[in-house]
Amino acid sequence: MKILSIVNRKGGASKSTLAAHLALEATEEGLKTILIDMDPQKTLESWWEKREEELPAMVDISANDLEDKLSVLEKSGFDLCIIDTPGDNTGNAEAGIKAAQIVLIPCKPTPPDLAAVGKTISQVRDKHKQPYFFVITQAPPSSQAHVQATSVLSEFGPVAPDTMMTRKMYSDVMGSGESATKYNKAAKAEIPAIWNYVKDKLGMNNKTKKLKVAV
Repeated sequence: MKILSIVNRKGGASKSTLAAHLALEATEEGLKTILIDMDPQKTLESWWEKREEELPAMVDISANDLEDKLSVLEKSGFDLCIIDTPGDNTGNAEAGIKAAQIVLIPCKPTPPDLAAVGKTISQVRDKHKQPYFFVITQAPPSSQAHVQATSVLSEFGPVAPDTMMTRKMYSDVMGSGESATKYNKAAKAEIPAIWNYVKDKLGMNNKTKKLKVAV
């Protein structure tokens, strides 16, 4: 089972939105996926509770039990676990980083967010020695802010070539348990592209399980 933690000590970076959409992409490809929401705000869990589909699954795990429970989940046949962490450096965030095989750091292309991301890099790279990469989120479609942000972030680590732009549909579907790709053509292009990059970073490019239907 691959474990991806989504981490940024600064709130409002679309951690939960990315977790939800990446989990749906993985599930659509036949990967048995489970979510863990370690953020006390429970944005991801609230999104999941509005869904009727069985997968992606969700499990409530405390920081103290995380390591043991992840072993149980792997034995249960899950292919991918995505952990949504809080925007701080509490025990929940620390546990999520420690448990990951790789960390996704979402970052908005604004001067305050780019200035603040150094604390997250230090926590992930220097303290926990974890591999990581960046995904730029909430970029204005009408500007080149994401290009400039890519240039800045690439000095510190790999940056996904595709960006999650600012779109109202992303916030709308987080309140309905759905995916923005269902309603927005631009989202339908950018989310699968980001997932393909994430999948490569996880080493899962050859692990999709498209269901075959007998005819």
